[in-house]
Amino acid sequence: MSSEENIPEAKTENQQPESDVENSSKQSFRKKVWEYLEKNKLVNFPRPVFGRIPNFKGAEKAATKLLELEEFKTAKSVEVNPDKPLEASRALVVENDKILYVPVPQLQEGLLKKLSFCNDDKPKNIKQTVTRWGIETLGKNVEFGDELSIDLLVLGSVAVSRDGRRIGKGKGFADLEYAVLKEMKAVDDNTTIVTTVHDAQVFDTLPNDIFQKHDVPIDYILTPTQIIKIEKKLPRPEGIYWDLLSQRQLNEMPILQKIRDAQSSEGKDIALKEVDTDAETEDKRRLPKIKRYPPPRPKSERIVPEDAITDSTNNTKPRRRRFFKRSRSAQVTKENEDPGNKENDVSQTLKKRPRTFRRNSRRLQVDFSLVVSNIDKNVRVRHLKDALIDHGIKPNNITWRGYKGFCYLHYVKPVSKEVEEKPFAVDNVIEILQTLKLNSESSNNLSVKVMEPITRIETTDVTAV
Repeated sequence: MSSEENIPEAKTENQQPESDVENSSKQSFRKKVWEYLEKNKLVNFPRPVFGRIPNFKGAEKAATKLLELEEFKTAKSVEVNPDKPLEASRALVVENDKILYVPVPQLQEGLLKKLSFCNDDKPKNIKQTVTRWGIETLGKNVEFGDELSIDLLVLGSVAVSRDGRRIGKGKGFADLEYAVLKEMKAVDDNTTIVTTVHDAQVFDTLPNDIFQKHDVPIDYILTPTQIIKIEKKLPRPEGIYWDLLSQRQLNEMPILQKIRDAQSSEGKDIALKEVDTDAETEDKRRLPKIKRYPPPRPKSERIVPEDAITDSTNNTKPRRRRFFKRSRSAQVTKENEDPGNKENDVSQTLKKRPRTFRRNSRRLQVDFSLVVSNIDKNVRVRHLKDALIDHGIKPNNITWRGYKGFCYLHYVKPVSKEVEEKPFAVDNVIEILQTLKLNSESSNNLSVKVMEPITRIETTDVTAV
């Protein structure tokens, strides 16, 4: 294991953002780190980095520092958080034949996913295996009550200090996951906790008063340039502190309800906090989108039907609701007016409307077409296109009727006279198509014939099409 190293000469670029003692809160330090990383372009996808564990540049290099830790070499099982910058760390766990545990995002559908492979069944593409998709697909569920023992934890962080303090993205899930594991006896105070960050995320110190009893400290800080070992270990959470949780959180994370029920039967204090507040984050919750409708038309523009009922107070009430709109340009003709003049007025109004035209409305002149039949109903047009491309067949257009078992291949004459017309080897194309099967399950080959009339057929090499 290498000792702590100094940051190289590029320290002016990678130095941590300046701290503000007057505005000292976890969110203020998060904001400083996020802004600094974005401003200096020190993060990769996903971006923007705000509200996330930063996927900092050099995350793979920082992950390789795990191989220098004696605690990692001797560990049999490792838990790594599901954040994007920790993918390289998860890959190292699988590559070194260790059991990988990954927390379920937000603990909404369980506790952990377990990935364990033998030499024979180890996946070839480990990078894809340790992604969110791979973990969800290949991982086995681990629930509360299962026998579990974890030797090392790898957490993501937004900001850390050289004395072992850690600030996450503000949701508190990493701290809660550790508390759940401690209630299950899967970890204890001697379990090694590691985090990987960029050098710019490391502070010399962080204010002690912004941390609470549930915050999890760390033992090692791994950056692309150094390994920082925390000499003096800080106290760790004893387990789940129910007075910091609300009923809403229990409803969102069923595993907490299971632990609470188990502790309730043992007579432990499981009282929840009365007010549901999120002290860990200052981010406002997103409100649901409100569907907006166009404003109603003014009453002055509404058309009253001729057969409206008139009462004694001269108030007009429509006999029935009309579900169509009348043109504003068309006026209701009264009995004493000349309908001929009205028609002229309407025609003049219509003439003022701008005329619109379709793009590419000119129809191309089809030279000839081929009818391809014997197509199975489960074949799609993309299968036909792939087969045509593979064999150098290039029709100008395709009319697809695959659900009826046939289609048309159209060949078009050049519109411009300046374009040189190339001859087409129809016999070769028919011969090629009749040997094709668009589906491996098809029992019959395609059937092809030429549609009449044919204006010109010349024989040449099919590659010239």
